[in-house]
Amino acid sequence: MATAVMDPGLAPEVSARQPPSLPAKCSPYARTFIKLLVGSSLLFTVYIWCQRMFYEGFERIFGEGMKSMGIMYPYGAAYDIKNPDQYDAFYILFLWMPLGGGALLTILAQRLPNHTKPLWMKRTQALGRRVMQYQLPPHGFWIKQTGGMSVLDVLFLATVVMLNTIWFVVGMTNFNKRYAAVASSGIKTAHPVSQLRLEYAGLYFGVLLFIDIWLLLIPVPQSSYLHELTGLDYHQMIRWHRWMGHITMIVTSLHGILYYIFWGITHDFWHEFSDWSTLHYINNLAGSISWFFGLALWLTSMEWCRRGFWKIYYHFHMVGFVGFMLFAYIHYPGSWIYFTPGLMLWCVDLVMRSGAFANTTTVANCGVNATEDVVTLQIQGSQRMRGCPLHDIYVLLPSISRWQWHPFTISQQSADGMLTVRIKKYGNWSSSLLNKLKNRESMAIRASCPPYGGPHQWRQDEVVVVLAGGIASTAVLRVLSDLVARRAQGKATGPHRVFFVWAARHAVEFCVMDLAVAGASLNSDGWLSTSLFYTGKEPLRASDLHEKLDSLEKVSSRGSESGSEPRAGADAGAKPLTFPRASPFWWNRARKLQPQATGPLHLAIITALTFFGGFVGQFVTYSWYAEMATHYTSIGSSYPYLEYYWRQGALSAFGVMVGALGLPFLTAVFLPGLYRYWRDTRVGSSNNEQMAAFEGVWDPSSMGCELAGDQLMIPGTDLGIPISSGRPDFAAVLQAAAKETGAKHVGVYVAGPDTLSNSAHSSVCQLNKVLGGGTYFDFHKMAGFL
Repeated sequence: MATAVMDPGLAPEVSARQPPSLPAKCSPYARTFIKLLVGSSLLFTVYIWCQRMFYEGFERIFGEGMKSMGIMYPYGAAYDIKNPDQYDAFYILFLWMPLGGGALLTILAQRLPNHTKPLWMKRTQALGRRVMQYQLPPHGFWIKQTGGMSVLDVLFLATVVMLNTIWFVVGMTNFNKRYAAVASSGIKTAHPVSQLRLEYAGLYFGVLLFIDIWLLLIPVPQSSYLHELTGLDYHQMIRWHRWMGHITMIVTSLHGILYYIFWGITHDFWHEFSDWSTLHYINNLAGSISWFFGLALWLTSMEWCRRGFWKIYYHFHMVGFVGFMLFAYIHYPGSWIYFTPGLMLWCVDLVMRSGAFANTTTVANCGVNATEDVVTLQIQGSQRMRGCPLHDIYVLLPSISRWQWHPFTISQQSADGMLTVRIKKYGNWSSSLLNKLKNRESMAIRASCPPYGGPHQWRQDEVVVVLAGGIASTAVLRVLSDLVARRAQGKATGPHRVFFVWAARHAVEFCVMDLAVAGASLNSDGWLSTSLFYTGKEPLRASDLHEKLDSLEKVSSRGSESGSEPRAGADAGAKPLTFPRASPFWWNRARKLQPQATGPLHLAIITALTFFGGFVGQFVTYSWYAEMATHYTSIGSSYPYLEYYWRQGALSAFGVMVGALGLPFLTAVFLPGLYRYWRDTRVGSSNNEQMAAFEGVWDPSSMGCELAGDQLMIPGTDLGIPISSGRPDFAAVLQAAAKETGAKHVGVYVAGPDTLSNSAHSSVCQLNKVLGGGTYFDFHKMAGFL
């Protein structure tokens, strides 16, 4: 029996043959309590945002207690100078701590034993998900425009609109009160009230960024615990990020444009626009530059650019955000308040990626299909990688580009850690990869995947329906392989029926089906029902396979001797591969793919050090401000804001990022990684982590089944799965699964092009009811375009 691969973020399940211990029985309650605690802390943060604006609301809530916050600056104690002061300390406490604490508590919750939940808890959670995930009509419109609109999506958007409305209305109300007081005192203002109202409207649109940028960044990190807390997958969270991106840039644009109009009306546009903190302590020119970076980022993030010009989108997204953030800090140094909370979580991702990116591995085996449009790579994972997430692995090939990172879906993971990735030929990068594989070049690979993915929901479903299309089926093939392997190992949890429907334009794509999945499909117990649909224009012929294999000879003159057992690791006497200049840290020996984090404790340490390092960076850089304030106060002079305030913002942006990235990277990633590299590559090392070159290029179909006309055959047997021509009716498939099993809850997992995913999503929406009887189809999109 194959050795089970355990996800490092998930605890081993309690065996069905052994009575669970008391701690195991309590684990569902403990996990639920932790989620409620983390969720409550976020709701409290939202409540804080609702309390009017800036410090007024905070002081109204906490009164005199707020004055005790902050850390007294040692050299300024005589002048009551703090670093951070009471307001900055409040922001760190209530904006950083819920996120950092929530991340650590989520790691703890994921390590609790996976004991079966009580029936009442299952029903309550199922009802809550059913209500929150109910898709609002018109289904077709929302699916096409936004990927769907659930009740939870509406609540999220309503919260955003509510917070923005409260802050803007309160801000303008305060302006009206102040102006009325000035007018009643007989003081004449420099500009008419209509012009002043325009200026203050521009100001308060800028103030709204406190909320919008805070919400913009939180869904982005893969280390964000919101995936675990809400039950949403990464694709759904990215939708929220896109929505907040549009809202943020609209608000930012209104902030800038209203000021431009005001400056134009008052005939002072150029002096104000070009001012670099000579007229005001707010740096106007830096604000405009920040907006220009944001516009470039926004425009290149549109769907037409993401899909058609990935390289442009990727580079503009990185450079645009750095410019947007840096000049926002210079424009207004208080920008750290809303940037840093989400950045801390993102820095956890960056720290772990940086460590993994320094390692060099190579191809354990590779394949090119006969039509030369799909490349299959196998990368051998280290024995330190106890599992890998379903969705993504980031791959860089230094021989093609030292800057282009490409995300791919892991289609399969064997018990010994072999990761299979399928790449469709699309653009110059994939074409270069194809040519190098055809020439059997040894290639250095730098790759990284998160330490673990979200919860494997399909393991908890009563019935599972898997719908796949084309090469994107790789995402759901991993689901099927996981379910088949768990059933073979006698795991206590798992669906009692699985339905698999796969549509492909090229019938040869079916050949990548895992033999274990194909065998389970043909088993007499009927646990897995598989339906294959060929949607191509040419009719299926019995000679197709031979023609494919004949054309493959043109791809590789050597063919393949490894078959379905690719060679990985350095053979005895074989010289390990070395790739000069492949790694930025000169770790040029090819080793098996190393993990980002070696376990939950390591991940928790990185998370804690990231938040602590960010705090240290903030503290150190603001010490400069505290020192200057102490100096000018001691000589009886006021602080020269025009000269130093923008410098404080630039220094703060630099210091926070250095602290949040540098401290955890150096202490928890680089030094342990350097030690492991030395141990793996030293003479006489026995841990078999080094890699040798792969041999040749093989047909990926040799790993799985064989195509014989309108049958998908298991090699060495006369057993086959019939292939039908035409397109599947997803609504009929779902209804048949519900009728045949009588299940009240069916998990639906979809991977494929947008047309297929949208069609399946629409079918699910039509069948679901928000409450009442009937089967509930729980839709999950497993793969698609970013």
